[in-house]
Amino acid sequence: MIIRNIEVSQFRNYSRCKADFSAELNWIYGANGQGKTNLVEAVHYLCNLESFRTKKPAQLLQENKVEAVIQAELERQRVQHQVRIKISKKGRQVVLDHSPSHRVSEYILSFMALAFTPEDVNLFRNVPQERRKFFNRIMTFVDPVYFKNLQEYTKIIAQKNSLLRQGLPEQIPLWNEMLARSAVKIMQQRINFVEQMNAHLHELFMELSGRSEKLTLVYKPSLNSTDLDEKKCLLQLEKSLQRDLQYGFAVLGPHRDEYHLMIDEKKDKDFFSQGEFRITNLSLKMTINRLLCERYKFYPVLIFDDLFSELDEEVVQQVLQYFIKLKNQIFITSTSEPSSSLPGKYFHIEKGQLV
Repeated sequence: MIIRNIEVSQFRNYSRCKADFSAELNWIYGANGQGKTNLVEAVHYLCNLESFRTKKPAQLLQENKVEAVIQAELERQRVQHQVRIKISKKGRQVVLDHSPSHRVSEYILSFMALAFTPEDVNLFRNVPQERRKFFNRIMTFVDPVYFKNLQEYTKIIAQKNSLLRQGLPEQIPLWNEMLARSAVKIMQQRINFVEQMNAHLHELFMELSGRSEKLTLVYKPSLNSTDLDEKKCLLQLEKSLQRDLQYGFAVLGPHRDEYHLMIDEKKDKDFFSQGEFRITNLSLKMTINRLLCERYKFYPVLIFDDLFSELDEEVVQQVLQYFIKLKNQIFITSTSEPSSSLPGKYFHIEKGQLV
């Protein structure tokens, strides 16, 4: 996937900005507070229909403006696309190839940006919901069957929670049966995905960090069933009924699953340093990228915002050497000018302008 050009209007601190991008590396540099992150945020929004900094559309608008616009020409699998996105306080309107795009799911299954940002470093510090959302997004992109299973599960769990809030336990057994069937399918797909990740994660961690410890992604289902037996899952759901009624929602199921990272025996949120959170998160994103590129022949746009803070110089050089070998289109923001030996284009930002 390649973004050929972009034009943003009334977005963050940009009144208007238009840029033609390199298909390789795009290095965006300038002093802090000039708009570097705002530009790659627009790139991320273009690909994922969401910001990596805020869930509030109003914060994306230039001060005192009622709407922002992002326009771009993209290429996916050698097919050219035109996108226009209008953002207002009420939400967004997406036009893809001159036709309104009403279904977010269809759009985000076509385009993707993987971002590594200061906010993303907290992925394994924040609440489990954010991790589930992140991995659901990736798995949905690579496996449409997973998306259908997740939709089915979401409807079932919503109905069960509705009955729990109403205090109607007599209707729960039927929904538990459907829940167990649906849960087993999702858990198996998550286990398979994590196994694929761990086949590459340690190697990428070593290559990027130069460290020999083993980095592992761990998946912990809330339903304890090592052999993914539907009857055993159902039994656990039945035993949790009193807790479900007490809390007013289902306390067990894939909607309560957890993921975490381990360096040897060190668990992320208990033992990782700030630098370790950064390099392990980068390793995770690059492992996902490798899966997408090698297994599914899709090359997502890669965004690295403020990548090099809190990484020592040796790691920075290893990371840059790794980037040069990738076939993805890459965006990097930095306060410093790039080395003249790096391929691609350089963009200097001052006060919301390319200079």
